[in-house]
Amino acid sequence: MSTYPEDEFDRLPPTGRRGAHRRDDGIGRRGAYVLIAVVAVVAILLVVGVFNIIRTSFSDPEEQVAPPAVEQTESPDEDPTEDADDSVAAVDREAVVVAVFNGSGVTGAGAAFAEATEANGWIVDEVGNYQTPDPSSTVYYSTADQEVQAAALAEELGIEQIEESGDFSADLTVVVASDIAEQGPPDAGGGTAAPEEGADG
Repeated sequence: MSTYPEDEFDRLPPTGRRGAHRRDDGIGRRGAYVLIAVVAVVAILLVVGVFNIIRTSFSDPEEQVAPPAVEQTESPDEDPTEDADDSVAAVDREAVVVAVFNGSGVTGAGAAFAEATEANGWIVDEVGNYQTPDPSSTVYYSTADQEVQAAALAEELGIEQIEESGDFSADLTVVVASDIAEQGPPDAGGGTAAPEEGADG
């Protein structure tokens, strides 16, 4: 066996280490599994979030807006004139007394409108002449609670103007002026009844 002269490496102190030694990195196999599971859960949450964002962006914006409330309109079969006729028919005609005055200068106009008023169920207490510069026929009512009757009577006689007034003794006073005197009041058939020649009022 060959021998070699002693050198400086032969004088190192003994360490007690034998064989190969590996450094402990601090992460075991169980820790690696936990880390992989956490990463997988985070990845799944990210995928779900991205999918929801994409789905929302591609949806129809009109579907997210509440539809406007549908306004209830009258049916084509409903006639508004029928409602007006019903309200006129519901008026208590016997609760008021009516006076009819001819302010037009047309002979017989007052009597014609008085007859039409009575034919519609009103109580006519007085018929006569009246001086007025107003060319528009008017139905006057003495108190506010008689306005409904005044409006109904005016509608039946083709008069467009009603007014509250304390100048007359009757509950309702019809003053026939030149605007409708010659054509007369509407008759039951929807036409007009011309005043008779020689009639009073």
